[in-house]
Amino acid sequence: MKIEFKKEDFLDSLQVVNRAVKRGNIYQILDCVLIDATKNKITLTAQDGKEITIKRETEGEIKEKGKAAIDSNYLIDIIRTMPEGSYIELEVTEKRECIIVCGESKKTIQSKDETTYPNILSVNKENKIIINELKLKKVIEKTIFSYDKNLESGNIVLKGINFNINKENIKVKSMDGYIISIVNEKINNNNTYEVNIPGSALEELNKLIKGEVNKDVIVYISEKHVAFEFNNTFFISLIIPNKYIDTDRIFNMEYSTKIEIDRSNFTDCLRRSIPVLRDNDNKPIIFDIKEEKMDINLNSLSGDSHEEIDIKKSGKDLMIAFNVKNLIKILNVIEDEKIYLYFAGSKQPVIIKDKQETYTYLLTPVKI
Repeated sequence: MKIEFKKEDFLDSLQVVNRAVKRGNIYQILDCVLIDATKNKITLTAQDGKEITIKRETEGEIKEKGKAAIDSNYLIDIIRTMPEGSYIELEVTEKRECIIVCGESKKTIQSKDETTYPNILSVNKENKIIINELKLKKVIEKTIFSYDKNLESGNIVLKGINFNINKENIKVKSMDGYIISIVNEKINNNNTYEVNIPGSALEELNKLIKGEVNKDVIVYISEKHVAFEFNNTFFISLIIPNKYIDTDRIFNMEYSTKIEIDRSNFTDCLRRSIPVLRDNDNKPIIFDIKEEKMDINLNSLSGDSHEEIDIKKSGKDLMIAFNVKNLIKILNVIEDEKIYLYFAGSKQPVIIKDKQETYTYLLTPVKI
């Protein structure tokens, strides 16, 4: 195989697919990027051997067709040192010597046996959905913080984020045992699907999509995996097959207290409280909700914090406590200036949602 390419084009594509490479894998071949120049375009592929595969077409000239598997980090380090705007020739011989030439510079490294590279998932393009790139990025960012990353619940389905798609709406849901996040976005679509995508895969996807308002992402869904196509890139993830937890009954509570509060001021109050906590200190933050004021108190082993903030309240007075860091996670992804909190009692979760329910968050309280 022999190809020639511009440094910046190839390096950009290489760094994109390299996000799928997870070091320390038992199979060293998975430390490699597979370069496929057997057809009319150069395609780079990398995978983690568990959940995700990333493929990207890159610009370049194919001088001799072929395939090669080369350590991705090693290749990135070499390409990165080449002069800006330079053209680079990469040749892999029959002895799997990889020769990289740029001007007077010549590097030789050993490639791996490309025939041992795992089979790459094919993408079934029959079942597709088109989602605006900005909307997709928003629903990921507004739910990605609350999936069960460490599997504390013991329920494998909570390691995923649930996408429920119909003809007019995409509903995205995540939960970790403390927080439930639900986000809705309007879309135009001809199909109906429900799929659970690993949260770790969506974290990587979110780093790759820019969230441009004038671009779309094509989503292909099959029985065992989902693929996202954007910017000459295929991001493929396995699906968690288990049925997601039904949360409808959880939200069917009668609220006895409702408050309206300025989100920015509220967040600032909470952040000012955190410094009195130390690493292993899990003391809760306590809200004393009265007519037009809410006292915010945190009494830790290291110190105390007191804040007071204006609110608009309807219903009963209430005292309730939460994990402050979990609450801040929710507030960080809400963009509204005014937010609404609904309480059903001191031992029941708080619901934070807007009037249109484009977002709904549930946070469980802790003992005072």
